[in-house]
Amino acid sequence: MYDYMLEEMADAISKDLHVDNAAALHTLAAYWRDKIAHVWQVDDVLEAACRAGKPIISEDAAWVLQNVFRDHDSGIGINWMCLIVEIEGYHLNFARLPEFMYTQVHGVFKVWREHDPIAHQFGIFPNKVNGNFVPALDFARALAREQTGQAVLLACESSAGDETKPWLVIEQQGNGELSIMESEVLNHVPMD
Repeated sequence: MYDYMLEEMADAISKDLHVDNAAALHTLAAYWRDKIAHVWQVDDVLEAACRAGKPIISEDAAWVLQNVFRDHDSGIGINWMCLIVEIEGYHLNFARLPEFMYTQVHGVFKVWREHDPIAHQFGIFPNKVNGNFVPALDFARALAREQTGQAVLLACESSAGDETKPWLVIEQQGNGELSIMESEVLNHVPMD
């Protein structure tokens, strides 16, 4: 067990149970003296999602982490590949995502007009991966309002530099309404 994790546990125990932090840390250190554990956290799942270019919310990352724990092979253990495999099967369903949760979507996003090589990036790895979705979506909506029928694409960029594939397609319809749909279409121009 890493020292910083013991310190985090002692902080939580002392705060919630109103006990001395040093005493809690001493008890935890004594307990873990003859044991080891490699701890995986939601932050690790969020990092795996960034590597894969998958938008995700923390609540779903906790669910992914529990799936990895429940389904892992004890003979192999849990490693980055386990997280990556679980993330590959994950999909953030935009249509079911309440608008108040948009601020919780993690990722670095690119916005561009279909068939236009110029893209606008929102966020940067590894320091600015939170809070980028709302400005990216607002910008995509503004671009779509400029030209009826012109698709504007929004993608979650991979920190690994893989091909960026559109996640959402935003388009102003003839009646002035904006449509936002998830992109399952393979004929969109990817952004490299």
